[in-house]
Parts: sequence; structure tokens; C-alpha cells
Amino acid sequence: MGRPQVVGSFAEAVADVHDGATVMVPGFGNAGAPHNLMTALFHQGATDLTIIANGAGGAGSATAEVRTHGDLIEAGRVRKIIASFTAGTHPSRLSKPELLVREGKMEAELNPQGTLAERIRAGGSGIPAFFTPAGIGTLLATGKETREFNGRPYMLETALVADYALIRAWKADTAGNLIYRRSARNFNAIMAMAAKHTIVEVEEPIVPAGELDPDQIHTPGIYVERLVPIGVAGGIVHTQRAAPGGEPPRDKDRSGEKQPLTREEITAVVAQWLEPGWMVNLGVGMPTLTSSYVDPAKGIMFSSENGVIGYSGLAREGEGDPDVVNAGGQQVTLLPGATFVHHADSFALIRRGLIDVTVLGAYEAAADGSFANWRTNNEAWDQLGGIGGAMDLVADAGQIWVAMDHTTRDGQPRLLERCTLPVTSPRNVTMVFTDLGVFRVSGGKFILEQHAVGYTPEEIAAVTGAPLEVSPTLRPITVSV
Repeated sequence: MGRPQVVGSFAEAVADVHDGATVMVPGFGNAGAPHNLMTALFHQGATDLTIIANGAGGAGSATAEVRTHGDLIEAGRVRKIIASFTAGTHPSRLSKPELLVREGKMEAELNPQGTLAERIRAGGSGIPAFFTPAGIGTLLATGKETREFNGRPYMLETALVADYALIRAWKADTAGNLIYRRSARNFNAIMAMAAKHTIVEVEEPIVPAGELDPDQIHTPGIYVERLVPIGVAGGIVHTQRAAPGGEPPRDKDRSGEKQPLTREEITAVVAQWLEPGWMVNLGVGMPTLTSSYVDPAKGIMFSSENGVIGYSGLAREGEGDPDVVNAGGQQVTLLPGATFVHHADSFALIRRGLIDVTVLGAYEAAADGSFANWRTNNEAWDQLGGIGGAMDLVADAGQIWVAMDHTTRDGQPRLLERCTLPVTSPRNVTMVFTDLGVFRVSGGKFILEQHAVGYTPEEIAAVTGAPLEVSPTLRPITVSV
């Protein structure tokens, strides 16, 4: 195989992407996303595409300078999306991709994020299929072949390959060897292996073969067909990257007030329950705030499914890095000894059982240990929702903790005897943190361990949809943020 071609424009790089092609698009949020190649593909005109990506993408305005696969979807040029998210940022409102699926104008195939990554890695490794525990006991297992190994059920997933992978690298040489920057590695490394044609936009000037240290290469050039130097092609090097996460508000003490806890206070309480030495995963949404309430000296490390191992609190203005982000795309700081891996390796450590506890948001949690956080309705199964990495995490994390509001906006309980929505996990939730208290889940019941100041157990029980037992060590929540 000859050396890859270095081309001078993004249009030339994607000119042969044909109608009906399958295209892999990496990126986690905006970190590592091939903005320039996707914009060129949008203007190139290919249609009837199958897109493989983490999510369904966010479309820009009609005059947007940068385009995403979300723009291709909205333009009706995508036949199928294979992703871990199809839901929009407001799950109660259908996104444009979801509307297209409901109208029969596009097909969706939903995967747990770790399954998606492993399917891509398998495709790039010549492995046709594998078994995984993620999704067992949920709607995603519908119609899937299952098999027991060592007394535990797993389901069969098949590999994913593509015609094209549009990749973003930090550095490259003329031999096609690639280096990614920090968490921008995410899906890039595995997607580069799994496509017939791998096309790369490169942030730094492309250097002659031999100038990059062979020991530092993330993707060897044998997988790469075309390279485009962003500077030479007149592209955008840094665009739409995550803003600093900022610090949650502090110095607010309202001890003695009878008022539900704020989101910040809930996550500060979660932080109080974490133990020194734990490896912790924080899910998107409210849980991501938790890392800012943990003293780095406690030796607690946070791991994000996009491949950041060993981060700490949200970055303040001026100290963040756009390529170091958590599950919510917020910039975070790093602890000494932090490392970066690609998406498939990140979920490998999760499946290996190296996460002590995962903290996830939820719509519902139940006394039987189940919880629901990926679909807001029980309509006919249509492969729509927002799974992300939750199903992989709940399959193998040591403990599952849930942080959530205690009731719906109209005052209905979210803590129930049985979940009414499709479950993310049918069992294994051990703790629930709400704006009214802290609850241990044990023996098919909720046990109230801590209560928000001013609330009695009777008041909390009245808005709980399951029997509530009071711990003999019940105590008020003491938190100041």
C-alpha cells in the first residue's frame, strides 16, 4: 500500500463520497470532530447516507460556516443513523432526527455507547461479532441472541465498518501516521481503522515521514488514504469547542431553611459519600458537577467515557483545555497521573470492573433497584432515546448511584415501587440522592438515611411512590455550597 495522498482542499478530499455511502463521524461533543470535512461533505451533496456517530449531531443555521452530520440529517440526506443518542437536549421534545424516524423518513439504530465503540473496534480488527452484558434486561435486548458465560447473560453484537471515516488529528506525517490530542482521540482512533477510505484533517502542519516519534503514534499510516492540512486548506482549526466548565456557585449557606436542595447541593452531598481511593464515573447532566465538590487530596479519581482517566473539578476561566472534557463536554482539570485512551479502551476498563461507583441522572428510580434514564415514554419501540454510556456502566460498575429530582414538575413521585418507563438497568441501584434526601436501596425498599433540613420523614414519604423506611441513624443533610 502506497503512502497517503496529501490534498489541498477539503472539497477534493471528500469528492468521491458517493450516494448511499456509510460514513463514520468521530467526536465527543466538539472535541475531535472533523468540522472542515463535514462542512465540505455537506456542500458536496452526497445523499442517502448512513452515518455512524456518537449522537445525531446538532444542526447549525442555514448560513452556518461549520456544518455537522446533524445538518445532513435535517436536509433529508441521511437514510440511517447508528448512534448512542438520538434524543435532543430536551428529551420531552422530539428532536428533528426523532421526528424523521417517526415519519418513516430515516432509520435509527440505537446502541449503548460502549457497544457502539466496541462494534467499531471489532470492525477495524476483522472480528465479526462479540458478546456484551450491556443492555441485558432492557428493550435493547429485544430480538438479540443471548448466551451465558460463567453464569451471566450476554448478548451478541455485530461489527461495524464503513466506506469512509472522516477523521480529525492533531499531528500527522506524510506516511499518514496520526497523533490525536488528549480527549480529542475519542472515536477517531477506532474509526480510522474501520473504514475502507480514511480521510483526515490535520491541525498542525503535516511533517515529512520520520519526524514524528514512532513510539508516540496513535494511528499508523497504513489505515490512512488522504490527508488535508487545515492551515493550507484554509479551514477552521478551533471551532465550537467546549467553554470552560466554570465553578459551581459556592459560599451559600442556608442551613435551617426548609427548601429543597439545589442541583449543586445534591451533587455536593454525593461528593460527601464518595470514599478515598475510589474510581468514579459521572454521567451527563447534574452528576458532572460532583467533581468540583471533591477535595483532590482525598485521592478520588474521575473517569469519563470519552477517554479521560484521572480528572478533577470543572475548569475555571483561564485554566481549562478544550480537549479535556467530561461526559457533559465541560472542560475539567487533570490530576497528576491522568491519562487518555480512545473510546473503546475507556469502556474496556468499565467492563473490566474498574469503576467503583457510577453516578447517573434518572427520570425514575425504583425500590427494586431499577432505574430509567433513556426514554421518556412507553410508545412502541422505535430505536429512539439517549442511552450514552449508561448501560455499559450499570452492567459492570461496583455501585450505581442516582442523582435526581424527587418529584416531577407537577409533584408526582419519581421514586417508585416499579419503574413505569423503559429501564436502563433492571437492578443494582444502591443509592439515590434527591432534593429531599439520601436513600439507600436495599431489600426491595428505600431507606431514608439523610433528609433535607426542615423536612420530616412523613413529608418525604408523602411524595414517595414506594414504602419508605427510616434509618436508625437518620440525620439532616449538612452542606454549604
